[in-house]
Amino acid sequence: MLKASTVHRNLDAKFKIGGVEAADLLAVLLTGAVMNLIFGRLSIGPIFIFGIPGLLFCALYFGKRGKPEGYLMHALKFFISSGELRAGEVEDSV
Repeated sequence: MLKASTVHRNLDAKFKIGGVEAADLLAVLLTGAVMNLIFGRLSIGPIFIFGIPGLLFCALYFGKRGKPEGYLMHALKFFISSGELRAGEVEDSV
């Protein structure tokens, strides 16, 4: 008789905190820290310190919903590239 063991379905699932990936949340927190260093002593500082990271969090939460993992990096590479993708060497037409 064969022994059977249970296998959990989500072993390869991304680690999420608050609905966003951990790396995205780290980017939001680092943005808040940098804003605090720059605008911390100003009277309108809290708007920058909490507002911009809050908007970034909302944009990541709603913008990445339903997208595959690594979507932002692939989209960034696509928009930065020349728009012409090649599978082999380029022939010189002289």
